[in-house]
Amino acid sequence: MPLSVDDGAIEAARSGGAGVDRLIAAVWPEAYRIAFGVLRDRGLAEDAAQEACASIARGLPSLKNTAAFSTWSYKIIVNRAISAARARPRTLTLDSSIESGVHVDRTVAVDLSNALSRLSVVQRAAVILHYYAGLNSREIAAATGVTSATVRFHLMLARRALRKALSSDDACGNQSVEEAATDAR
Repeated sequence: MPLSVDDGAIEAARSGGAGVDRLIAAVWPEAYRIAFGVLRDRGLAEDAAQEACASIARGLPSLKNTAAFSTWSYKIIVNRAISAARARPRTLTLDSSIESGVHVDRTVAVDLSNALSRLSVVQRAAVILHYYAGLNSREIAAATGVTSATVRFHLMLARRALRKALSSDDACGNQSVEEAATDAR
């Protein structure tokens, strides 16, 4: 579910007041979802998403092209999540299930969550932005500040690692990694 905010909401937020509150309310669910996907910890994700939303609100006056809002926001969100992951490395628990509105087999969600936690922070960010946010490699590259080729490389490595982790746990049976990630949304 890509982040989408109309130009009118961005302009209203630039003038301050309730416009900022409405914009942050629109951005918050996706910010939290992306931060949680990267961090795999609810508290850290909430902190990172709050910091990202504050940065987005503060940075609105400097945003020249409102059409770039989505990519610009993803970049802020991912950078905050990666910074939080690097600043406070934590042990990830099996209880960190995939947070979404879709009901899935709890075993698959826990196995996928555990497999995701084994990825590097950069690989996890690429997977979350691709499979959960629906961004393509060009959009992920713009959001993370690396090239599209680097994004595709990280996705390839992440898929291999996930495939190995999920097949060794025999979590998904014949289901592909991509199907498991899509089902866990």
